[in-house]
Amino acid sequence: MSDAARTSSTALPTRHDDQPTGRGRGLRRLAGLALGVLAGVGGFVDMGGVITSSQAGAQFRYALLWTVIPGIAGFAIYAEMSGRVVIASGRATFDLIRDRLGARLSLLPLAALSLVNVLTLVVEICGMALAVQLLTRVSYLVWVPLAALALVLVLWRAGFEALDNAAALCGLVILITVVAAVRLHPEWGQVGRSLFHPSPGETHPAGLYLFSVVSLLGAYMTPYQFEFYSSGALEQSWTGDDLVTNRSSAIVGTIFGGVITIGLMVAAAQVLHPAHAQVRSLADAAKPVATAFGEVGLVLFGLGTFAVSAGAGLETALSGTYSVCQYFGWDWGKQPRPHQVPLFHLLYLVMFVLAAGIALTGVDPIALTILTMALAAVALPFTFIPLLIVANDRDYVGEQTNTRAINAVAGIILALLIVVAVAAVPLLIVTGGES
Repeated sequence: MSDAARTSSTALPTRHDDQPTGRGRGLRRLAGLALGVLAGVGGFVDMGGVITSSQAGAQFRYALLWTVIPGIAGFAIYAEMSGRVVIASGRATFDLIRDRLGARLSLLPLAALSLVNVLTLVVEICGMALAVQLLTRVSYLVWVPLAALALVLVLWRAGFEALDNAAALCGLVILITVVAAVRLHPEWGQVGRSLFHPSPGETHPAGLYLFSVVSLLGAYMTPYQFEFYSSGALEQSWTGDDLVTNRSSAIVGTIFGGVITIGLMVAAAQVLHPAHAQVRSLADAAKPVATAFGEVGLVLFGLGTFAVSAGAGLETALSGTYSVCQYFGWDWGKQPRPHQVPLFHLLYLVMFVLAAGIALTGVDPIALTILTMALAAVALPFTFIPLLIVANDRDYVGEQTNTRAINAVAGIILALLIVVAVAAVPLLIVTGGES
């Protein structure tokens, strides 16, 4: 285990004299912001976000825009909390959860997270392959093993910060959806009202609307993001001097993701909703951008989808590996060489083999995406409840416990997610998994 992961002191770690200052500190903060942008963009806008947000706009026009607000609030609050917990304790998330809840009880969030991580990795590999299919017209099944192999090679060879910064920058290509939404001239007054006014506004069955809410919240706050973000803070050796960076990273990254999501929904509402179109393929999701910018828009959308899916795939594989290693106390980290942390690298290799194998069965990637996002929503309380408990325990975080305001907002978001988790399975049965 890394030195940071072994630290058990509740005193806030501080930077030593030989640590970077001035320009070096600025670069550290920039790297921290990149981590936040990657987590935020990868959280809101991966393959799951592209499909569920586009489908929401196509089916319900602006009526599901309101879900972005609790999504932004929930992601920012819990991302900041997860980063602050590891900074204050110097210990990894699942190390703390196992210590606080015990081995048996903490196995439940680990199992829930692991299942969702594998399915999410399938979705992201399919997203990369479908993006290449969109650009080449060659079946996505041809590209699935190549996409998985590419991600393995990146994880095997690239350092954490290089991986983090490159993925964040490449993922910003998906901002083309925001530009497309503006170019399609939506009714901005109605867009603004819909952000704060939950209303189906259509004749669709209530079950379909509610299941779409479940899928969207699962897409916004997929559990892997928080384990990736907190473990990344340890990988980058964040200390007490990085608390402001942690807070700003969580907020900036979340806003980036929220804006792109709004762009996806609004663009789909302008093009797909009037035609009563459904999102049954990535090509369907690309139509709004292609309408706004023609072939160039289609290419940029394909590249953007490939980038955010690749970034999310890397995050998911790392998250799954981090959590298992931390729970069992095995050595972990991207900074050491593979021979120094062999189980860490073996675990993500196993994840990729499983995920690629599932993808190659020919399962409908769009249907699997919607199902996985719903299951992610079910898993969220299992992730958030232990984190909230640890974040309020002075034995672990000292003076960096949650404030009353943070607990109030976190409690409201958690209550919403518990309702969503309870309702998800019945809604899945009623709708047949079709949003």
